[in-house]
Amino acid sequence: MALARQAPRSTDRGHPLTLGLLYYSAVPGDDSRTMKTLVIAPNWVGDTVLAQPVFESLAASGRSVTALARPHLHSLLSLMPSVSDSSPRGTSDEETVEAIRARSFDEAVILPNSFRSAWLAYRAKVPRRWGYGGRFPSWSFRTPLLNPSVRRPRLTGRHQSADYLELLEAMDAPVPSAWLPRITLADDERAMGRSLLARAQVKPSSAPLVGLFPGAEFGPSKRWPWRRFVNVARALRRVQPDLRIVIVAGPKELWLAVRIHEETGKIHPVVGPDLDLANLAMVLGQLDLLITNDSGPMHLAASLGVSCLALFGPTDPSRTGPVGPRNQVLDADRWCSPCFRRRCPLFHHRCMRDLSVEQVVDDSKRLLASLEESENG
Repeated sequence: MALARQAPRSTDRGHPLTLGLLYYSAVPGDDSRTMKTLVIAPNWVGDTVLAQPVFESLAASGRSVTALARPHLHSLLSLMPSVSDSSPRGTSDEETVEAIRARSFDEAVILPNSFRSAWLAYRAKVPRRWGYGGRFPSWSFRTPLLNPSVRRPRLTGRHQSADYLELLEAMDAPVPSAWLPRITLADDERAMGRSLLARAQVKPSSAPLVGLFPGAEFGPSKRWPWRRFVNVARALRRVQPDLRIVIVAGPKELWLAVRIHEETGKIHPVVGPDLDLANLAMVLGQLDLLITNDSGPMHLAASLGVSCLALFGPTDPSRTGPVGPRNQVLDADRWCSPCFRRRCPLFHHRCMRDLSVEQVVDDSKRLLASLEESENG
């Protein structure tokens, strides 16, 4: 496809420019060819889920979207129909650059704000490289690698899921009317979720199914004490004896899940350590409620329409809380939070320890009751 240098704003495509940079666009007459767009995805599960509206918007504009992502994210991306293909990052940057260059992409959309992500697209000689630079009047080391560089917006006071709005507007991509990360499971995927639960000895029932997720990838500061999950499970079963509870865990949270499983009499099965993210989503989609720390599975469950009771401490729920109307956040709101530290710098961990078992149980009962009312209404 021939490329032509255009003026800052064209009546043909209308892409705005930032920082006075010129950019490249397909020459008129070649618009019948689908634009091949590479999206460099975030590295975290939750961030990738929150970026789902970006993939949807780009696909709605007629682009063919390929996601460059870490290998463990590919099964998750397979649940997003707007992503036509996914490409794994290589074992080295050189391998990744060669793989990108071989695909001859027309443009790259760089979602991470890292220098390395912009460097990969620049080295691969992708003609257009959309991404956030610095905020005026500041400057970013990655700005010269972008073409064009979009001024990074002020992110304070809004949710992380909306961070890419200005980037899409700069690209003239249609922005969804409801900016909500949403993943819809097909009938066969829901059937697979039921099968995976049956394998874990979770019997079909009309009783609510509650998941407990005691882990958090960022660090121990985000984790509510695991013994309190034990107490929550016991209290909920006293209130509703037929309630079904599963302990959700990834490979890194297995030890936490096993401790909770043992302390609750080995009656609540552990699911997830041997599943990829797609299969984990199929299991989460069967839940009525997930009690969780601020985590990737929290965002994944919320995107599936599952109610989440999210426990926050060192992070900011206004930035990374679960998105959707059926969720609730519990936050002790201590003077020292959010600190965004992996471990409590004051050693008391009050932001999480001050969240009581009684609070969690009461809010869980209320969320389950509201779900029952909505189903019966």
